[in-house]
Amino acid sequence: MKIERRVPKNVLSMAGAMLVALCTIAQAQTPSTTGGEQNSRALVLRGGLLIDGTGRAPVANSIVVISGDKIQAAGPEGSVTVPANATVIDAGGKTVMPGLIDSHVHLRNYIAPMYLYWGITTMGDMGNPAGWTLAYRDAIAKGRIAGPYLMTVGGKFDPPLKPGDPMVTGELNGLQTFLLGNSARVYVTDEESANRAVAAVKKQGVDAIKLYTRMDPALMKITAAAAHRNGLPVFAHYTSASTRQGLFTGTDEILDTGIDVHVHLFGLVKATAPQQIRDRIAKGENVQAWHLLDTGKYPPLVQKMVATKMFLNPTLGSQFRGASKYLAEYDRLNESFLRGPIVANYPESITRERFINGFRQQGQPSAEALEGYRRAGLFVKQLVDAGGKVIAGDDTGAGGGSATPGLAIHLEMRMLGEVGMTPMQVIQSATSWGAEAWGRSKEVGTVEAGKRADLLVLNRNPLDDLSATTDIFRVIQGGAVVDRDALANWRDILPRPGAMIDPLPGYPNPMLHVPFIQEISPEWVTTKQKSATELTITGENFPKDALVLLNDRLVPAKSGGEGELRVPIPAALLKKPGTYPVAVVQTGSAGAVSNTFYLIVSD
Repeated sequence: MKIERRVPKNVLSMAGAMLVALCTIAQAQTPSTTGGEQNSRALVLRGGLLIDGTGRAPVANSIVVISGDKIQAAGPEGSVTVPANATVIDAGGKTVMPGLIDSHVHLRNYIAPMYLYWGITTMGDMGNPAGWTLAYRDAIAKGRIAGPYLMTVGGKFDPPLKPGDPMVTGELNGLQTFLLGNSARVYVTDEESANRAVAAVKKQGVDAIKLYTRMDPALMKITAAAAHRNGLPVFAHYTSASTRQGLFTGTDEILDTGIDVHVHLFGLVKATAPQQIRDRIAKGENVQAWHLLDTGKYPPLVQKMVATKMFLNPTLGSQFRGASKYLAEYDRLNESFLRGPIVANYPESITRERFINGFRQQGQPSAEALEGYRRAGLFVKQLVDAGGKVIAGDDTGAGGGSATPGLAIHLEMRMLGEVGMTPMQVIQSATSWGAEAWGRSKEVGTVEAGKRADLLVLNRNPLDDLSATTDIFRVIQGGAVVDRDALANWRDILPRPGAMIDPLPGYPNPMLHVPFIQEISPEWVTTKQKSATELTITGENFPKDALVLLNDRLVPAKSGGEGELRVPIPAALLKKPGTYPVAVVQTGSAGAVSNTFYLIVSD
C-alpha cells in the first residue's frame, strides 16, 4: 500500500523519538531584492498619484524622494526638491502608496518571497518558534533572505496543556506542539508566571505577544498588563467558537482585558448567537452559527472596542472567502501565478498541490454562508463607521485550507471593501493602521519623510477599483527596487524547525531531509513464507548509511537505488505472528526518525 505525502496517523507516537536538526545559518547568495544594498544615489518617483496611507486626500502629480532606506520628502510637484543625479522613475499615470502590511501570517518555508512578490513589504507573524522567527527577521533585515520585513509574536501564550486535552492527544492540530516541543508556546498560569514569561520574550526581542484559545479573560487581563509594562502590543485569538479548540469565550467577555488587537470574529458567536446554539457549542459540538448572529447586539460591543481603541483583525478571507463575489477573479490570478516562472523552482507540494485550490469555489455558496458573511461583515463596517480601526491580515501560511500567501491579502482587502469599508479605509487597514497596531507607526506604514522607504507603485488607482492592488508596476522595499522576477531564484538559509512544513496538511519539510516512508513491500507475510527474507522500503530523504528500526532492532540497510532501501527480515519475526513497526533512522548529530509503517506476520 502506498501513501501520499501526509502525516501518518501514528506520527504522534513517534514524535517523542523524533530527532529534528536545527539547521545552522549558511552563507547564501541572496537576490538583490531587499534593502540589503542601498544605492548611494537618491531614488525619485515622479508624477504619480500619491496615496500616503494617512487617510488624507491623494496628491496628484507627486514627487517622492528616497535617500538610502528612508523617505526624504513627499509632496506635490514644485514643493519637493529633486536631488541632482537622482535616479528617477516616471510614475506618470500610476499610483504611489505605502508597501502593504499583512498583519497576520504564519510564516513557513518557501513562502516569504511570495508575499514580497505581491507587494507586501512588511508582515506580522502570528505564532511560530520564537528563535526561528527572530533569526528570520534578522536575516531579512540584513538582506540575506528575500521577503517582507518581519514582525513577530514568537510563541503563543496559553496555560499548560493537561492530560486528555484534544491538543495533547492529537485530535486537533496539537501535532505542532509535539513536533516543535514547547518552542511554539509560552505557558502562563498566574501573574507571577505572566510577568516572568513576558520579560523573557521581551528580552528575546519579539515585537508583540499573542494570547491563545485556552486563556480565560482573567488571565488575559493579567498577561496583557504585563505585556504593556514591557511596551509590547497584545494580539488575542482567544476563542475558536468551540471548546474542542480551547475555551468558549465571547467578545463581550474580553473587552476589559486590555488587549490591543481582537483577532478573528469567533467571539461574536458566544456574544450574539442564540442560546441553544451556544449551549451546543459549550458541549463540544462544532456548530456553524455565523448566519444566526444577532446583529442587534453589536452596538455595545462596537462602542466598547472604539472606547478602548481595540483594533480588529477580522480575517474575512480565512473564514468567508467562499462567499465572496470576487473569489473566481482571484482563482484565475492564483492559477496563473502558480503555473508561472516565479514559483517554478518551488516543490510542487508547496505550490501546485497545496495552494492551487486556495481560491477555488467548492460549489455555490449556500444561503446560510452568504448570510453569515453578511452578518459578520456588518460588525466590521459598524466598527469602522464608529471610528474603530481594522487591520488587514489573512491568516495565510498555516493550515491545509490556506490561500496563496501574498495574493490572499489582496482578496482580504477586496472583502473588507465588500462588507462596507471605503477604499481609503481598506488601504489604511493594510498600511498605517497595521503599523499602528504593531507599534510601528513611527517607522513604516505611510509615505512621509523619515519613514522607511517601502512603497508600492500601481498601474491603476485603487480608490477607483481595489482590484488595482494586484496590478503592480514596482515594489520598493527599504529604498531598493525589488526585482520581482529574481525572486524565483531565492534560497532559504533558515529552515523552520520541525519535521513537517505545516502540521495540518503534513507535508514533510524537504529542507530538513527527514526520512519519509511511502511504501514497504511486502507489508504482509505469513510464517510459512520462508522465501520472504527481504523488506523493500521506498520513500524520500534516505541517507546512504541508513538504519532501519525493525521491531525495536536497528538493522543496517543497503541502497536499492534512488529512494529505496532493502533490509533482511529477521528470521525470528517470521516465526511469530504479530504487527512489527518499521522506521528509517538517519544517524549522526543531524539524525532524524521517519514515520512508521508496519510489517504484518500471520500464520
